[in-house]
Amino acid sequence: MYKGVFSIYARYWRAYGGTAALVRSFYLHVALLITVICANAWLTLGWWDQVTAILPNVLGFTLGGFAIFISFGDEKFRQLLAEPDDENDDDAPTAYVRLCSTFVHFILVQILALLFAIIAKAMYFPWADAPAFFQASLPWMNGAAGFIGYALFIYSLTSALAATMHVFRIASMYESFQKSQAEPDGDPR
Repeated sequence: MYKGVFSIYARYWRAYGGTAALVRSFYLHVALLITVICANAWLTLGWWDQVTAILPNVLGFTLGGFAIFISFGDEKFRQLLAEPDDENDDDAPTAYVRLCSTFVHFILVQILALLFAIIAKAMYFPWADAPAFFQASLPWMNGAAGFIGYALFIYSLTSALAATMHVFRIASMYESFQKSQAEPDGDPR
């Protein structure tokens, strides 16, 4: 029943580079550093309000940007990007799919951060009669949830830089493509 859903996520994850790409991500490392620096923000109750105030606007802008990105360049250029790489197997993602996966990653991280903040806000309520062991661990659980939620939020913002640089990479590739088309032999490679 969910085979198509799992299959498209697996395709995105593979095109993105998987766990190895995530762990090595400069933008993730910067986000974690900023999250640690901003400890006062996520250790304070109500950190989720900042996330829910900012991310919907960023998400709308991102979706519009992705739509524009998809239509970037002329048909020949998009066709060139979608061609399989000669050095890779036929199942390897093309340059076009790899670049789109950056936007998809950016959008997914924003959605995860937003959902996490909404759930954190919904789950926060006073519980005066909680068992003692739970009351003792609650500050630690709140701190851990705050760190995770705020880290997702900051990572969604630093991922904007990653997506921006991928757009710039495509623009540079398009410039090279246009220059090669203007050359006398017209060979785009």
